[in-house]
Amino acid sequence: MSTPAAQSSSYADESWRKKFRRLHGELTNAEQRAGEYFEKHPESAYHSITEVVAISGIGYGTVIRFCQKLGCKGFQDFKLMLATDEAVNVRAERDPNDRQGSEVERRLKNDLSETLRLLDDHDLQLAAERLLACRVVQIVGVASSAPLVTGLAWKLVRIGIDARPSTEGYVMAVNATLLDESDVLFAISSSGATKDILHAASVAETQQATVIALTNFPNSPLSQIADISLITTANRDPIKAEIPSIIAGEAVAEMLLDRMLSLAPKRLDHILQSSKVVTDRKL
Repeated sequence: MSTPAAQSSSYADESWRKKFRRLHGELTNAEQRAGEYFEKHPESAYHSITEVVAISGIGYGTVIRFCQKLGCKGFQDFKLMLATDEAVNVRAERDPNDRQGSEVERRLKNDLSETLRLLDDHDLQLAAERLLACRVVQIVGVASSAPLVTGLAWKLVRIGIDARPSTEGYVMAVNATLLDESDVLFAISSSGATKDILHAASVAETQQATVIALTNFPNSPLSQIADISLITTANRDPIKAEIPSIIAGEAVAEMLLDRMLSLAPKRLDHILQSSKVVTDRKL
């Protein structure tokens, strides 16, 4: 007789489809519909939970419960299982005649061109105006968004904006309590559903600060909180989620900085001044 530990080990090696069928009798009707949806739509591995809910009509809670009954912590964990399924891996097959790196080049070019094409000029203008008028801007993001946080903060400081980066959940929430109606919280989250970012944005909203979001998904929970949303377009492979390209986010940051300088050209003086104070630090 196999032990529970042995059974657990064997279940760990199962595909998500096998787990779904094995647990079918323990699932509610709604959870069964969720499993059937993912069987028919393996490309959901490349979507956010917000997109899945909008497309499928299945509720957030149902999706999360379905994932948890399969032994996953949540939808992100389930997406890793889904992404390694053979049906999804077909997407990753390459033409053997393609030169190495061509797939990455196409993806980067697509991310950049689509982001610039879909970036709303009105929202960009509003974001630039609000940043120029603010007392302080707190820029928040975690994990793979952290480089964008520090990069944007550095750009804004160079043109004389009091920009304060934060990449730790507790710190950004506490700092958000210091904001008021003259301040901005600039929240960066690819998924638009990161708990720490949503919490900080909610705190900033309570403080009547302006919330600007930089995210991939216009219908995400973060976009629902934000006063202004700047949307990027980047296909996120769930397996490589922690080492994504940040080219789309950087493109928006550059466009935002350019717009701010066009609205306030005297800000260029700050770049010159900040350059002078560090000239003796360079060889």
